[in-house]
Amino acid sequence: MGKSIELSFRKSYGNFSVEAEFYFEVGVNVILGPSGCGKTTTLRVMCGLERPERGFMRCCGEVFFDMDREIFLPPQKRRLGIVFQEDNLLPHLTVRENVEFALRKSRGEMDLEGVLERFGIHHLQTRYPHELSGGERQRVAIVRAIAYDPRALLMDEPFASLDFKRKFSVIEFIKGLKLKVPVVIVTHDPFEAWLLADKVFVMEEGRKVAEGDKELVKEFFSFLPEVF
Repeated sequence: MGKSIELSFRKSYGNFSVEAEFYFEVGVNVILGPSGCGKTTTLRVMCGLERPERGFMRCCGEVFFDMDREIFLPPQKRRLGIVFQEDNLLPHLTVRENVEFALRKSRGEMDLEGVLERFGIHHLQTRYPHELSGGERQRVAIVRAIAYDPRALLMDEPFASLDFKRKFSVIEFIKGLKLKVPVVIVTHDPFEAWLLADKVFVMEEGRKVAEGDKELVKEFFSFLPEVF
C-alpha cells in the first residue's frame, strides 16, 4: 500500500450529506467541484476536524479512523501538513522562526538551513508575515507544512486569496516540489486542476461523480474556451 490514503465516509448535515470514496497516491490529487459540493468537508474529515457517521481512513498503513471499530485519531496525532486559504503564519515570528517552529514538531531529519535553501525561501527568512506578498506568505505556509514532515499534504483552496500572477507563481512552486507523499488539493477552479493534477476527482452535491487524469477536466468543463 505504501504512501497512499484510502478514505470512505459519510458525513451528514441535516438534509445534506457528503458521502464518497477516495484513493490518493503519491503525487498531486485534486478534488474539483463547485462551492458547497463537499470538497472542504472531505478535507476536514481527513484532518480529524469532522467526525463522520460511518467510514474509515487509512494513511500510509495506519488507521486514522474506523467508525465500526470506534477508532478515531485526534488531529494532532495524524501528522498531516495542512494549508488553508489564509496562510495562518504566526505573525510575531519571522519566516525562519515559523519554519523552525514546524521543524521542532516534526519527526524527520530535515535541518532548518536545508529547508530554507531547498524550497527557495532563504532570502525571506528575516521577514515577518506582514512584510511578505500574498504569494510569498502562501509559499512560506506550504514550506512550513512540509517542514512538519507530514504523511500527506492537504490544501484547501490555497490560491483563493491570490491575484492571477501570484497564483501561477505558487502553482509552479508546488509543481516543482516533487514531494514523495500524497498531496490533496481542493479547488473550484478547473484551470488550477488542469495545471496541477496528476489525478482529478470531481465532486457534485456531496458525491464523487468521476475520477481520472487531468483530461477529465476537459470532459466535465467542455463549455469553457479552448485554452487547455
